[in-house]
Amino acid sequence: MKWLAKMISALAVMALIAWGVAAAVPHQAQAAKELTASRTPTFWVLSDSHFIAPGLHDQKTAYKEIQLSAAGKDLNYQPVAVRALVHEALTARPRPTALILTGDVTLNGAKASAESLVKRLAPLQQAGIHVLAIPGNHDIYDGWARKYQGHEQLKVAQISPTDWRNIFSDGYRHETSEDTASLSYTVALNRDYQLIMLDSNIYPIQPSNRNPNTGGELKPATMSWLHAQLAAAKKAGRTSLVFMHHNLYSHNAMVNRGYVLNNASALRKLLARYRVPVLFSGHIHAQDICSGKAGAPVEIVNGAFSISPAGYGVVRLTPTSLKYDRKGVNVVPVLTAKERHNPDLRHYQAYLKRLFLQNGEALALNSLYDHHLSKKAENAGVAFLGELNWRYFTGQDNLSDAAAAKLRATKGYRIDNRIPSMHRYMNSIIQDHDRDDLHQVIATK
Repeated sequence: MKWLAKMISALAVMALIAWGVAAAVPHQAQAAKELTASRTPTFWVLSDSHFIAPGLHDQKTAYKEIQLSAAGKDLNYQPVAVRALVHEALTARPRPTALILTGDVTLNGAKASAESLVKRLAPLQQAGIHVLAIPGNHDIYDGWARKYQGHEQLKVAQISPTDWRNIFSDGYRHETSEDTASLSYTVALNRDYQLIMLDSNIYPIQPSNRNPNTGGELKPATMSWLHAQLAAAKKAGRTSLVFMHHNLYSHNAMVNRGYVLNNASALRKLLARYRVPVLFSGHIHAQDICSGKAGAPVEIVNGAFSISPAGYGVVRLTPTSLKYDRKGVNVVPVLTAKERHNPDLRHYQAYLKRLFLQNGEALALNSLYDHHLSKKAENAGVAFLGELNWRYFTGQDNLSDAAAAKLRATKGYRIDNRIPSMHRYMNSIIQDHDRDDLHQVIATK
């Protein structure tokens, strides 16, 4: 019996030693839990949904005023578009491993909007499709968070960093590491890839009364954390794919201030050092893919889901390559009998284009005002810029020289070209000499 007691005592001591060793090992040194065992996974990327909870507006005066400043966004039928997105993900073959949201998930940072959106995405998680999200400049402590009721704009609860972690908990539950200085985190996708979700936003430490900061920057501590994550992935034999809201490159010669990350140069160098092949972002609302230089990543900017064509990116991986295709949501399969009587929903893509054209045409009309044009000439100039703007934002500007020359020969172009500001803007968006913005195959090794 004494011998048995000694054996039990020795086993207890060994168990304590083993527990102590395990407790001493940092979380990051533990084996990463992968989202999928597949070597050929698919994930979808969506940006700038600018979702507003239906309970935050009543379709009356204050809300209509916000719609006028929405820059082509669909605020009326967002719940239907999200329902259609969920349907497409659930019926896709293969189903995506994850839906990744790259910021500005809410219109104006209302906590109720984030909660409403996550509730609508819940069927994805119930089916085993993860929802991984990072915030945009409109999401955390946005001083514009409002409910629109009658003639009034009423302040509502804003999203705190803690709220964000709780609402979009899926990503944080599956993280392999989280940055203590921001909402950034890392997820192991499979044995070949890790996903680095970067919080690139500048926001206050408490609820705000001001408009959100458009610009972005990675804190020194976040850069150090990122460096460690890239090094760990390299040691583990994983390729890193990076996601953030702000842009790594300037995607337009005239419109880039407040969009490109403040310390983009330092980030480009770090990502090039670790051979990161692709970075996904949003923020500019335009669909655009930009080649990197000196070994820096290709940047894929997904156009805003809230504007034409309610697009999202479908990404298919192999151990050595990434294939990207931009899709536009189709709401028809999910319409109720009542909704089928609504022409906006029956012809949703046409409705989205009309919204966007109206915004671009209004800008053109303001620029042409007081230039003593005939009504016919003015209409031609307005229509041309509206269509050109739509082509650019939907990623349809990768034209041949002949096609670009044909556009420049039109009456609308010649009229708009007389105004210096319009001349500069038109020529910055008329032709993309870089990559096809809608389809790409990129080597990842």
